[in-house]
Amino acid sequence: MTFRLCPHLRMQVMGFLLLFSTLPVFAAGQIQDQLTLQAQDQLSLQDRAYIATRIYSSLSYFAQWQNVPQLDLEKAYRAYLDKALASPDRIAFAHASMEFLAGFHNGHTVFVDMPLVQKGGPAPFVAELVDGNWVVTQSSSPGINPGDVIERIDDRDFGDFVGETMHLVSSSTVAGGQHALFGRMLGFAPYAHLFPREFTLTLAGNRKVKVDCNTLQPAPPLAVEGRWLKEGKVAYIRIPSFMAPDLENRAIELAREYKQAEVLIIDVRGNLGGRSPGELTAFLMDRPYPHWAESIPVEVPYFRMRAEQGHEDYQPFVHGNLAWAGGQQQPAKDHFLGNLILLVDSGCASACEDFTMPFKVNHRAQLIGETTAGSSGQPLQLDLGQGMMVIVSAKRLSFPDGSPFEGVGIKPDIEVHPTIESLRSGHDLILEKALEMAAKP
Repeated sequence: MTFRLCPHLRMQVMGFLLLFSTLPVFAAGQIQDQLTLQAQDQLSLQDRAYIATRIYSSLSYFAQWQNVPQLDLEKAYRAYLDKALASPDRIAFAHASMEFLAGFHNGHTVFVDMPLVQKGGPAPFVAELVDGNWVVTQSSSPGINPGDVIERIDDRDFGDFVGETMHLVSSSTVAGGQHALFGRMLGFAPYAHLFPREFTLTLAGNRKVKVDCNTLQPAPPLAVEGRWLKEGKVAYIRIPSFMAPDLENRAIELAREYKQAEVLIIDVRGNLGGRSPGELTAFLMDRPYPHWAESIPVEVPYFRMRAEQGHEDYQPFVHGNLAWAGGQQQPAKDHFLGNLILLVDSGCASACEDFTMPFKVNHRAQLIGETTAGSSGQPLQLDLGQGMMVIVSAKRLSFPDGSPFEGVGIKPDIEVHPTIESLRSGHDLILEKALEMAAKP
């Protein structure tokens, strides 16, 4: 059942939702507080029961039931509780909790144990499924280079390793989850702890490389980069994240610097989100642009009880929603006037998709690359103590016309995928396509 907001109530609800917008996933200050905690090998039975119960109760805010119609919450929770209470150590408990929430198939419904994440360190490399092969796209490990095809990790097929690990990764799409497994946020890699601390990769050609994650250097800070690709005509800005305000601010500075460009290419591939970049969006727009259509869960206890008793007329109230349209927003007065191209992929998620969507819908920009991750919306974040946190998707977004976004993503106007050969040679096929399109009148 979906309820429509009258205008005066809409403003009150929006004020409430703004509370979530001040709490981006894995907020930088919060990370620093959590990292001072020491990971403990054991959790008491009382702690495990308490944390599992709080995770279960937080799911009353879950807004994405349409994407998991076959999920039996009570059955899934009982199975999770059995594992959680039987966990021999903290890592096993964390994995049980991660698996439970990953079963909701939502990129914003996640269990996080920050001391465990901290122990995982930086990601040893980034890999992507290319033409049926797992291929390195970035690497911080000596001896592993972009374009290398990974065949085995220790004595296991690498594809099997990824497949057997994905049940711990929260994602709304398969491609988004695979990207998240290797992803990097502001100063940390959320799933690097799922890799062995030491392992041997077998690469194509039977080349073997030993990796010691304990000796890897921290990744350099994420930074926005910009340059002229064709002096005075085509400019390029790479935005790797929206996790910190400084990143959006720097992107705006560069966009202003290139304001006279005929074409501006904005690269948000691999950008896992953060804070929705409203000022940047307004500066790049040259026409009115839409916001998402949104909805949040609404619980009507009596109606839900009647539904659970089997009364057909009340079935729509099992997961009721309060919904409203997003409306139109206006560009900044001194906005960028040139043509715009956005480079996207399955690593563009959350606030990155908030940024991308209006340019797709109102045709302000041409999107080139791959379909985005299909997961956004301000989540509920609950501190569970001892460095643990549960994050629950508390708002459902749809395209302005009401069509589904969650678990679908934003499709590019021109689809381009990297190849093994292009990765080995350092050719960026997506950027090259953008330059080809920029040259057209």
